[in-house]
Amino acid sequence: MIPFKTLLEQCGHKIRVLALTAIRSEYDLLYPLLKGLAEDPEFDVGVIVAGAHLTRLHNHSVNLIEADGFKIVGRIKNFKMTESENTTTGRVRSAGLLLNRIAPILEEAKPDLLIYLGDREEALVAAIAANYMGIPSIHIAGGDNAHPVGGDVDEEARHATTKLSHIHFTMAKAHEKRIVKMGEEPWRVNTVGNPGLDRLRTEALVDLKCLMNKIGNINPTSYIILIYHAVSSGLIAAPIEFELCIQECLSTGMHVFVGAPNSDPGYMDLLKIIEKYSNFPQIHVYNNLPRAEFVTLLKSAKAIIGNSSLGLLEASFIGLPCINVGQRQRGRLANNNVQFVDANSSQIRSALNNALYDTNYRQRVRRVKSLYGDGYMVSRAIELIKNLPVKEKILDKKITY
Repeated sequence: MIPFKTLLEQCGHKIRVLALTAIRSEYDLLYPLLKGLAEDPEFDVGVIVAGAHLTRLHNHSVNLIEADGFKIVGRIKNFKMTESENTTTGRVRSAGLLLNRIAPILEEAKPDLLIYLGDREEALVAAIAANYMGIPSIHIAGGDNAHPVGGDVDEEARHATTKLSHIHFTMAKAHEKRIVKMGEEPWRVNTVGNPGLDRLRTEALVDLKCLMNKIGNINPTSYIILIYHAVSSGLIAAPIEFELCIQECLSTGMHVFVGAPNSDPGYMDLLKIIEKYSNFPQIHVYNNLPRAEFVTLLKSAKAIIGNSSLGLLEASFIGLPCINVGQRQRGRLANNNVQFVDANSSQIRSALNNALYDTNYRQRVRRVKSLYGDGYMVSRAIELIKNLPVKEKILDKKITY
């Protein structure tokens, strides 16, 4: 019998790992794993930076990647979601440019593994490129699902990325089972948890009072975080829903920290709503906070509202109540820290009252056990990567049905 050989043994050198990131929220999830890999002597880690990272939308968040010390092997300026092209066409053009420009970077870098995360077009593009160039790939956070009324393109993109990927690191057992049902060989699929929880578990906090002074020379005793993104089937409704969220948050009398939306179609309409309320004394807008500052802000908040996946994937880990407004995230695996409500004043107001003032509910939320892991994803993932089989075995995919 031929003895088992790993990818590491086959390489005869450090495993060259590249990761693609194109937006702030995705990089925040990738960061703990990239840090763990970079600190391990068996790996040589590089990052391809694209999309919104290289724009003003999130204050040129590429600077954070540089400050984290990662080697940037390529910068791809493919972002076409400008004010004049804030449409689905602009998103497709961005994806096309990314596919065209990532190929020469991969050709020159010759990675042993390409890592990408989530359900955006950038992950799908990375999976396509890796497949056609014979590069083993790891998809993080596949197998998830949601079913908002009217649908959402992220759902199809996520599962298409899964079928094009070679190794799957899922965030929950339910996701692992779904990928196996899709015909993926079970040895390729491993539940490791949400890497974002490692960040919440390990990140050193900053002094909250100093942070408040830095953000706006304020001293709120209690505040709400509002993060809202447009869904592809609800672009017309998005600014209406977002403004309703702001108004209901203001009605509580609390301070509201409003995060910039993702670079999806419709984001310009959301930015116009933010501008409309930016001078209200209770409203504090941020585009991109340093990691320690954002984690501090999150852990000290009274609640999070909007429709960000953060409310489902990470908020329960720190006992934070979440109000998810509208159709985005509907049907997704969620703990009882999440209240799903329609975009109407009475439901939002009732959910806010529950999240902010119901002592019994808040105590239950604090006792919730996360469905997305325990904050030790990185160590599991690195061990699995070190024991991956040789490249030929990874690339030799078989459909099991």
